[in-house]
Amino acid sequence: MLNISYGQIQDSRNWIISNVTEWKMMNPKLKVIDIGGNAIGWTKDIVDMVVDINSPENENNIKIDICNLLEWNKLLEHVLTQGKYDYAICTHTLEDIYNPIVAIELLPKIAHAGIITMPSIRTELSRIESLNWIGYIHHRWIFDQMKGEMLVIPKICLLEGLVGNTIKHKFETDEIRFQWSDEIPYKMFMNNYLGPNADTVINEYKNLIKLLQ
Repeated sequence: MLNISYGQIQDSRNWIISNVTEWKMMNPKLKVIDIGGNAIGWTKDIVDMVVDINSPENENNIKIDICNLLEWNKLLEHVLTQGKYDYAICTHTLEDIYNPIVAIELLPKIAHAGIITMPSIRTELSRIESLNWIGYIHHRWIFDQMKGEMLVIPKICLLEGLVGNTIKHKFETDEIRFQWSDEIPYKMFMNNYLGPNADTVINEYKNLIKLLQ
């Protein structure tokens, strides 16, 4: 099941902290994991485990590249012996990494439910960071929704020319949130094939942009 909504980053963090804190008070055995949350560390007081490529190796941290299928074996083996986590937090991570699909497919194997957040498509196609480029310069992917599924879109150079200055950032849609349980249904933009020719790719991205104008 996937529940999709839009909102602001701080609202999401407040919601997560408040709810996880309450859930843990009601059930002290509830286990929560953060995937990719080492850098900022805002979940450190509410999670039992952090998984990140830059995490230190200790009882509360597992160091893996979450894009690497083989490296997930370390986490899967941990879950096999300790049991699944009740809730997984993965915020502002998947848009940064080179292969988010591995995490999308394996998150339900290590947790029963969770939340994934990242900038909304309107944010990622607006001049939010600089007038010289669209979106955040270090982001590789854009996420939206299609028919109740997570839509995963490559952020390619073409977008810069197609968007221009037409997309205006709206703070009320600063990010998109995917709250999931049991599975994370997703779809790759253009069925993960940017072809068979340039005109096809241009038209598909143009149609995507039209929805935001």
